[in-house]
Amino acid sequence: MNKKKRPICGVVAAEANSIEQRQIIEGIVSQNQLYGIDTAVISNIYNPNVKEQELYCENRIYDLILSEDLDSIILISESFVNDELRKYVTDYIFRKTVPVVVIGNTLDGLTASNCIYINTSDENDIEDVTNHLIEEHGLTDIHLLTGYDFVKASQLRVKGYKKALESHGIEYDPEKVFYGNFWMNSGEDMAEKYADGTIKLPEGIVCANDYMAYGLIDKFSELGISVPKDVMIAGYEFVGSRELHAPVLTTYQRNREALGRAAAETVYNKLNGIDISFSPPRGQIIKGGSCTCGSDACQLRKELKLARVKKDFEHFNLFNPLDQKLTNARTLDEFMNICGSFQWQVRSVNDIMFCLYKNWYDAEAAPSEFISCRSIVPWSDILPFEMGKLCIGEFLSHWDIPCVYYFTPLFCNDRMFGYSVLKYDCPDTYDDIYRNWIKSVSNGLEFLRMKNDIKYLTQCQNLSESRDTLTGMFNENGIRSLYQTVIDEDISAVMIILRVCLSSDTFSDLDGKIAAIVDAAEAVRQFCGSQEISGRVNDNTYICVIREDCMPETAADKLSSVLLQHKVYMEKYGPDSFLCSAVECEGRPYNELYKECCELIEEKNRHAEEMRNQPHYAEMLKIRSYIYMNPQESFEPEKLRKLYPYSAGHLRELYKKCFGVSIHQDCISARISRAKYYLTATPMNMAEIAERCGYVDSKYFLRQFMSSVGMTPGRYRNASK
Repeated sequence: MNKKKRPICGVVAAEANSIEQRQIIEGIVSQNQLYGIDTAVISNIYNPNVKEQELYCENRIYDLILSEDLDSIILISESFVNDELRKYVTDYIFRKTVPVVVIGNTLDGLTASNCIYINTSDENDIEDVTNHLIEEHGLTDIHLLTGYDFVKASQLRVKGYKKALESHGIEYDPEKVFYGNFWMNSGEDMAEKYADGTIKLPEGIVCANDYMAYGLIDKFSELGISVPKDVMIAGYEFVGSRELHAPVLTTYQRNREALGRAAAETVYNKLNGIDISFSPPRGQIIKGGSCTCGSDACQLRKELKLARVKKDFEHFNLFNPLDQKLTNARTLDEFMNICGSFQWQVRSVNDIMFCLYKNWYDAEAAPSEFISCRSIVPWSDILPFEMGKLCIGEFLSHWDIPCVYYFTPLFCNDRMFGYSVLKYDCPDTYDDIYRNWIKSVSNGLEFLRMKNDIKYLTQCQNLSESRDTLTGMFNENGIRSLYQTVIDEDISAVMIILRVCLSSDTFSDLDGKIAAIVDAAEAVRQFCGSQEISGRVNDNTYICVIREDCMPETAADKLSSVLLQHKVYMEKYGPDSFLCSAVECEGRPYNELYKECCELIEEKNRHAEEMRNQPHYAEMLKIRSYIYMNPQESFEPEKLRKLYPYSAGHLRELYKKCFGVSIHQDCISARISRAKYYLTATPMNMAEIAERCGYVDSKYFLRQFMSSVGMTPGRYRNASK
């Protein structure tokens, strides 16, 4: 058995990829590497504020706190949003006798002599923000929008605001302090009150976090109040995404990296018997256009570069086939190799290790005391090995220099498989994309486990009468049976039929056709969610029954928008290879509805066939497919000429003959279609959606969406829920 080579500092966090934790951890790791100390970050993935077992299972990762190999612990207490989980974690830490530093406020049950609390000062920071508006801009009439009145941090930020005013001889007026909820809707509500005169507009507004400031800025823009001409706004915490709001927010960056360094230095001094002293580090103003300072060009370039990298990786993640490939794995070796081929999605990582309980595949057994560890990256020279499940020291002994290791859970529903470990040589952290990546891995493990579970396969045989064997969806019999429950409930419902693969001659391989059918099934599932009825009733036909009062045309349009964003299907068949129809159920028999939907599709298909017989249709379809796959691009004449080597005028003429719509209007339709997908399937805000769809100006996006769809994006989203 290998012994640990270096001291180990355990960092206990929740959702360690969030911006606050990332900055703190970078400071901790930087200082620990100077001391020759390894950093083991123990964190969940989702950090939900719920108690459901299916989501709470991931928190078994905190069992690693009990490892005897940890020489010290740093707890980022404010990262835990769930009180029950916070207590669970602090109970574990209370059992430890090693030095403990808590970054955050005092916690019940953690007051032992080995526990030291440090934090930045909310009071000092807000004082600095308010001083900026007073000293740099000469403002005297300043309001404060803080958080919940019962939260200690909210009151500390009020104190800082008051202190700044009084130090400049400005009388503090409690009527100028307003309480929100630390989210954007607080800022939006305040903006409306300013606009309608309920509250008199001041010279400046200090917001106790950036989200509320974003809400103010965005709503002011809608209401015609100019920032900073009419009012200046300053935020707090520098949470990122400033580039998505106009004007760019002036904010305050808490010195979280210095706080992390101070935490690492404190535990090091405690271990070595050195006297400990701590002063809260001050942060800095990050200038923007919401005051008259204007943005710092170098700082803004840095933020835009990070945003571009994030956008690129989100795009790669959205259109990658990892999920499908993992479901095809027959053995654990195949599974690991597939994961290794997609390791590039975990940005900048040096190594990725999967540590699985020896009996991870046994659904009924308690997790074993031993785990099997294996690197999945192709360049690793670490051979697979086994160890005790809490032997962090033995695990870290396989590398020669102090690094940072992120221990995150591998789980599915209420089943814990083990954990994944990310290794970085430098003070780096994983990001949001890893959360999606590891979710695919965990789901793939569960799929592999089920394929090798004889009891599960036996149960599956009993489902063959109501399930489609290829997709796992309901078949014709299953749909008929479920539809009867809709009639019995006497509720409003819409039946939608999706027919795919209308140009089957484009396929020359069975595997490609199967992959496309499965991807189309995923689109139907994504559209319906878990509460509606959906299934595959024959080789190329899917049915959905939506139990809500909505227009049939709108429902069919939403399903089409979702399928258009499924890359596997679209790359094989293209945007003209499927048709949707929908009718209101109104308690009518299944056969009658099915027949009516099919007749509507046949009518649409006859018109489509006429289009397909146009000269140059195949050439034009390639261009149309490219447009719908890349709607965010700007299709200027030069761009189109690369796709079609003749004159732009000739291209426009052929395109309209083939599809009955101008190429310019189809580009707009492609963008609007993707916007509908994001509105239907994601929680992204309007500015994010506009950017993803290729709009520089979100206001222009709103106008164009309204013109194309006949309703605002917000109303469309509400109709999609």
